[in-house]
Amino acid sequence: MSENKKENPIRDRYNREFVEVYCPNCKQSKIIALPDEPIPKCDFCRQEMIIREILTEGKY
Repeated sequence: MSENKKENPIRDRYNREFVEVYCPNCKQSKIIALPDEPIPKCDFCRQEMIIREILTEGKY
């Protein structure tokens, strides 16, 4: 039942996508890693943030 899965930080890095999210009301933005982190709510407005851009520069 135990999995012999070795941790590989380089391989695991490419399982994540870094995205910029922003609040449509106050324009605050954050960078998060999907699917590791859920899409956050704005710290000021408490409204769910929206994906602005998928960040891929320097990855390939």
